[in-house]
Amino acid sequence: MIGIYKFTFSNGHYYIGQGINLKRRELQHIREMNKQRHTNKRVQNCFNKYGLPLFEILEECDREDLNNIETKYISDNILNDNFCNICTEGRSRKGVKASEETKFLIKNYQYASGKNKPVYMYSRDEMFLLGKFRSIREAEQYIGCSPKSVQNSCKSNGHYNVDKYKFRYASHADVLLNSVKQIVKL
Repeated sequence: MIGIYKFTFSNGHYYIGQGINLKRRELQHIREMNKQRHTNKRVQNCFNKYGLPLFEILEECDREDLNNIETKYISDNILNDNFCNICTEGRSRKGVKASEETKFLIKNYQYASGKNKPVYMYSRDEMFLLGKFRSIREAEQYIGCSPKSVQNSCKSNGHYNVDKYKFRYASHADVLLNSVKQIVKL
């Protein structure tokens, strides 16, 4: 179901949003709040203090009208002290193609902020370091494996093989290498 939703906390604070699948959007909000990762700090604080909000559908509409209708709801409520929305207009990035420059900026931000973790690729017997990649995705593209394979290998600390390779997060491997260097110095 496509439309505009509202969720209200027991203290009267509320948030208005849009979704092309309202049930999935509700579950996404709940998951983010439970993990303490909701992007809206007011919503996260209300959840921490008052628990799960009451979710309701305000209006069903066509996908093309979502931004305009959400903006109307936001502008009607923006002066209310209990209103938790941060943005002053409705907007969705669904279906919007990012330019190459935008993709490049996002990618570099993710590397700089540590969201993408560099990984090392080893031979299956772990005798040879074969390469270092800036991200798991870059490693997956290089060897042409299925998504999550390299991540599974990294999480298992190299116990899980991907084709004829093993992978480890560079940060974990660097700790090990620095320990070995310290032992060799002694």
